[in-house]
Amino acid sequence: MKIKLWCALGALCAAWVLSGFPPSGGARAQEQGQADWRAEFEAVCVKTDLAMSLSNEELTQLVARCDRLEGQIAGETEIVRKVYLKRLRSCRALFAYVLEARSAASAGGDAAAPAQLPPPEPRPQGTEATAPESRPAP
Repeated sequence: MKIKLWCALGALCAAWVLSGFPPSGGARAQEQGQADWRAEFEAVCVKTDLAMSLSNEELTQLVARCDRLEGQIAGETEIVRKVYLKRLRSCRALFAYVLEARSAASAGGDAAAPAQLPPPEPRPQGTEATAPESRPAP
């Protein structure tokens, strides 16, 4: 009888451990804080594809939001901090660059405007890349 009771108790403990221990109140608050800045991070950096179509006011607000997020991310673990700060700084740099390029273009300094890449040169007919010849095994 005692063996069955100990086996049942052991099975319950194993199930509890495998379920991932319920987080404490402090851990829940920390997870909520991470979810808050990560949601804000995604909301800001998702707009990099639209940077050229955003107004100067919107771009200025996005740069300010990036600056606020940088402080929140700085308190994270090293791995999280490195990855997210690198991405955030890239997003901020793009928004700032678009603002700077627009202000230079509107001030009449077209020389400071971003350079346009020339169109790619057309390839001559019949020079498409082909798969390498297969060689017989020795």
